[in-house]
Amino acid sequence: MPVSPNGETSQPRLVFLHVPRSGGTTLHEAFAAKFTDSEICRERMNRLERVGSAELGTYHLFSGHYRFEHLALIPPPRLAVTVLREPRARLFSLYHHWRRHWADLAREDRGLRHAQQLDLIDFLRSPDIAVVEAFDNAMARQLAGDSRARAPGTYTRWAWADQRPLAEAEIVAAACRNLMALDAIGFTRSLDALHGFVCRRMGWPLPQPLPRRNAMMEAAWGVHPAKPERLSDEVVEALNHLTRLDRQVWDFARIQAGAEGLFRPTAPPAPAWPR
Repeated sequence: MPVSPNGETSQPRLVFLHVPRSGGTTLHEAFAAKFTDSEICRERMNRLERVGSAELGTYHLFSGHYRFEHLALIPPPRLAVTVLREPRARLFSLYHHWRRHWADLAREDRGLRHAQQLDLIDFLRSPDIAVVEAFDNAMARQLAGDSRARAPGTYTRWAWADQRPLAEAEIVAAACRNLMALDAIGFTRSLDALHGFVCRRMGWPLPQPLPRRNAMMEAAWGVHPAKPERLSDEVVEALNHLTRLDRQVWDFARIQAGAEGLFRPTAPPAPAWPR
């Protein structure tokens, strides 16, 4: 990692807010190849607050399923990006991704077990919190930050002790506002545009086209290939309901991006840790 004369890094810390099943594995592998293992934060789930501030300062790549408010924990300067996928397609892919996990891995995870035991429509209608938290407008809530689903259609702040309800409009507004705090937002169908943007900003050589990783029909450690289920009218209705907030955020981002396929906010506000 290049350093400036005063000993500080001359590149920003690269932060990739990974929305599940949006092409993030492909980008993570491309980004990680530019750093040593000791420069990459090992926390890749939504628990970045468990990492001490001194340790956070030693890392230069943060790539994980972080909630938006986690950005405030990462020392500046930061280059923060994310990738979005059409929300109904994302949930359809996420169900099959859960379903294709090896059985011995699924034994330890209630959500994976439900995906393997239930067909798609019964799974999407499940009131189990492991399903609801991951599928009920989860993209909008991840981008809004400080938000969780307590039951189908019931949202509050993340802390279990804070039961204050969050209105749907409040979540959508926060998610759209927070997108403006990122340096760039890419889209699954145009990953190369975001990858090229990051390479230019980080001073890396311009990249070759990205290979796709972790695709539904691809066998890998821990997962089998998955044959997609049929999209019935009932399934489409359920997907519409579970993405009603996500799709508003998606539409906002797509309109801002235009034909370029890359949304680059011009005046991002600073993220803040909730109090």
